[in-house]
Amino acid sequence: MAARIRCVNLNNPQKRSACHMFRNLALPALFVLTMILTGCQTVFYKERPAKDDSDIIQPVPVPEKSEHPMVPSRPEETTLPPDKTHEITIREQTIQTPAHQDGRLVLGINETATLPNLNLKIEAKLDTGAENSSVDARNIQFFERDGKKWVKFDLHRTSSGTQPMELPVKGVTRIKRPGLSSVERPVVMMTITIGDITQSVPVSLTDRGNYESPLLIGRTFMQDLAVIDVNQRHIATKMVVSSNNRKAQVPVTQKSYTRAIIKPVSIKGLATVGAIEHVALPDSDTVLKARIDTGALTSSIDAREIELFEKDGKDWVRFQLANSTGDLISMQEPVTRFVRIKRHGEESERRPVITLNARIGDILIPTQFTLRSRENYEFPALIGARFLEKRALVDVSREYISDTKQP
Repeated sequence: MAARIRCVNLNNPQKRSACHMFRNLALPALFVLTMILTGCQTVFYKERPAKDDSDIIQPVPVPEKSEHPMVPSRPEETTLPPDKTHEITIREQTIQTPAHQDGRLVLGINETATLPNLNLKIEAKLDTGAENSSVDARNIQFFERDGKKWVKFDLHRTSSGTQPMELPVKGVTRIKRPGLSSVERPVVMMTITIGDITQSVPVSLTDRGNYESPLLIGRTFMQDLAVIDVNQRHIATKMVVSSNNRKAQVPVTQKSYTRAIIKPVSIKGLATVGAIEHVALPDSDTVLKARIDTGALTSSIDAREIELFEKDGKDWVRFQLANSTGDLISMQEPVTRFVRIKRHGEESERRPVITLNARIGDILIPTQFTLRSRENYEFPALIGARFLEKRALVDVSREYISDTKQP
């Protein structure tokens, strides 16, 4: 937008000088006018010193990206406005996972067993006092097939009810009964799974209608593979032990989900005893060899010549205690209670129970013992589940573990 200025009549020196002056003034004025019209007002900006720190504009720091961004433990903890959230359901499940000790699976006193060849489940009791297993079988009948001895029977109390079975006979077991003649039971081979243990083991067939569990698992199944915790039940497999739902307000992008809480089976603080241990009775300075028997609730000792009498209006008992060397020690003790013992095909038997201090390794507690003759048994003492409760695991693969811990 530059303007052209013409000077006329330049022959006159005065007019020529005025014309040059006008041209020199017009150019700066034209420059200023051009800047005003193009909006270049910043030429006149002068920086104003800040009055205080509040007038200073600080740069906003940009957070660095983390390689492992933190995920809120509870997604419902959100500060988003309500129109950007919604309610979901969170299912919290506590999952029990099995325990192992020295590479052996820890089994509870009761477990659910599977018969994989038959696609059946059956409830079992773990009995360290029994060598072999047994199962609830009724209507037992022998027959021959291809020149071999077989047995057919009804398998009771399975996951599919009563199941007819036919299996080859692998042998016969003879069961001792105090004061009674021994009985013979047919033995078959059965494949049994508990937890991650699958074994083909001998199983005797017998009517277990008077027992809580239709299947009894003996030491043959446990050997080198399992230890027993009488304090717990159904701990051999991973399973949901509790489940509950709760509501949460979360961002609309999140959906309902299940949260797993892993809870390993605890065996903390439990000692370990073997299948056979020495039990000390410090009050009578006696040590007995004992079978550790999770199938029995109350312990027992070999008592002979048992005689009940009354003292100070209370029941007492005198007897001869047979120790591990065969010597008889005369004892008399107050009766703690009486117990009735079930016997197959016979009337139950009433036996006195006394309380004696007993020690195995570091475990020293008052222990109830049933008095009975055990002269036909290998061990003069039997230690039952009450002694073991909240104190010890049983490893049937070992013996006399606690001898080094005797005082």
